[in-house]
Amino acid sequence: MRIAIVLTLLLALVSQPVWGQTPPQADVWRTFAEKIETGSRIKLRTRDGQRVSATLVQASPDALLVQPRTRRPVPVQRVAYDDIVSIERDDARGIGAGKAAAIGVASGVGAFFGILLIMIAALD
Repeated sequence: MRIAIVLTLLLALVSQPVWGQTPPQADVWRTFAEKIETGSRIKLRTRDGQRVSATLVQASPDALLVQPRTRRPVPVQRVAYDDIVSIERDDARGIGAGKAAAIGVASGVGAFFGILLIMIAALD
């Protein structure tokens, strides 16, 4: 009996914060999208699990018009605010991890050969 009470109490304490969370409503996404400049790069995630990197074409009162960034040109797509799970700006500025690693490797190789050449010159 004690174990059942403890497990019930533990379950109630752990699951309560999950019940309190509500997904953002469409008006929240509408307000957010209105503040993003047209032509900005954004990342969308929809309720059906689709992730889209796109350029914002227009934020209308009922949906977003986006141009997906793909290798092949695709038409402008309409995404309803009710279908959106998340929107974030996609700032492609700065260096990524791969670029930083390549710069580090190139610097190391250059320093190695520079020291090697100095050592060869000192031998003569």
